[in-house]
Amino acid sequence: METAELDTRDGAGRRGLGLGLAARLAMLTAVLAIGLVLAGNQIALTWSQRLHMDEDRREATSIATTLASYLMSIAPTGDLDSLAGAFAAWDRSDISGADATVYVLMGDDLAPLPQGTESTPPPADALSISAFAERTMQVAFRGGADAAWRLAVPLGAGGTAPYGVLSVTVPTQRLADLAAERRRTYLLAIVSALLVALSVAWLTARWVGRPLGELGRAMAQAHGGPGPAPEAPEIGPREFRLVAHRYNDLLRALTDRERESAARGALLALEERARSYDRLAVTAETAAELAHEIGTPLSTMRGHIQLLRDDLAATGRAGAGTIERISSLLGQLDRVTAIVRAGLERGAWPQPSVTTVNLADVAARLLRFLEPSLDQAHVRAELHTAGAGADRPVCARGDPALLEQILLNLIKNAIEALAPGGRVRLTTGAEHGMAFIVVADDGPGLSPEVQAYLFNPFTTTKGPGGTGLGLVVSRRLARSLGGELDYVPRERGTAWRLTLPLADDAGRTT
Repeated sequence: METAELDTRDGAGRRGLGLGLAARLAMLTAVLAIGLVLAGNQIALTWSQRLHMDEDRREATSIATTLASYLMSIAPTGDLDSLAGAFAAWDRSDISGADATVYVLMGDDLAPLPQGTESTPPPADALSISAFAERTMQVAFRGGADAAWRLAVPLGAGGTAPYGVLSVTVPTQRLADLAAERRRTYLLAIVSALLVALSVAWLTARWVGRPLGELGRAMAQAHGGPGPAPEAPEIGPREFRLVAHRYNDLLRALTDRERESAARGALLALEERARSYDRLAVTAETAAELAHEIGTPLSTMRGHIQLLRDDLAATGRAGAGTIERISSLLGQLDRVTAIVRAGLERGAWPQPSVTTVNLADVAARLLRFLEPSLDQAHVRAELHTAGAGADRPVCARGDPALLEQILLNLIKNAIEALAPGGRVRLTTGAEHGMAFIVVADDGPGLSPEVQAYLFNPFTTTKGPGGTGLGLVVSRRLARSLGGELDYVPRERGTAWRLTLPLADDAGRTT
């Protein structure tokens, strides 16, 4: 017999009930069938027993009254010889199986009539005495294994006092037969109920369990998505075929919808990539024009600043800090000029000039350069070294100019995002064979929507004042140096982590 068991799963993958639908229906059918059949048989047999008891009583009464009439017709006055002869004649011709005893009045007691047999009849019982005293027939039922009807009929003619009592015992073999029949009926009812239950189980497994099992297996294979899932076989009764057909229609609709969504997603991605290429092309063309336009003014500015530094140094009117600031300005102008020149000559970023770089020195130099911007924004900047080796310099392999460009973009973004009184913290360190510098602020941080588009070109939170290229350029420069620029999530503020290859010759710095 085939049974179907559907799996019911949660996040932990637990199985459902051990018994299938067919087994549960079979058990329920067996219980109901046995209960109904036994109850029906009990009612029918009880009613039949009552009918048989009434019929046996009428037959026993008929036997007793017939025999009493026969005896009184032979011996109306109670002649013992006539009474004994008549009783003996009846005993020889009786075929009813009844047991009869005649009691006659002798003195003040009822004594059994001698019957000429070796066995002595029992003395008169209470039922016979009651019938003699009340002059009416008395009837009683004796239960047990030898169930029988007992009757006592007074003997006497007319309205005279009775001269004796006829006691008749009629066995009720029918009741014993009914009890045996009841036991056979119970056994037959149980066997019939089991057969019905097995039939229901087989039919349920074939008509219900099998279609549900196939549908459940098809649905279980659809967990990975409607694409690879097979269709459910349309089997079983019409209702289950209709359910399987509706499921297959839904599966095909979901598959078509998934394919359509994938196609639309691919198309949107291509359109977005095309728009990005268009924006980059426009940006490159605009950058080339700007590079050509600002190249000459930059060269002129550098010459004048260099002359100013030489004049101040020659006159001795400026201190070492002033000369250092002017040298920093010249260095930044040289870097910008190199970028502009590379854009004009090759249309690309300059190739990195990799050397050993002390990250702390580069960060300190850049913070001194940005002191005016920090003071104007009322923002504090701090430089720290992480790890146990805080007294040793953290050196990386990289281009100092490109590294300054990356840190400049990150620190400027932090200054622009902070309110007065805010703080920017730069932390250098090394781990897992890589040097790093973290630029963190305690500002408002970035929303999840902004974080999803951090390194997309032209994505900015600065409004019309931003271009959305700072982070894109910074990550590109970091990767050109063999490193990476990542956003570090934190509860408060914004943090960026720049990693670069750790230098082997840590003693040589730039």
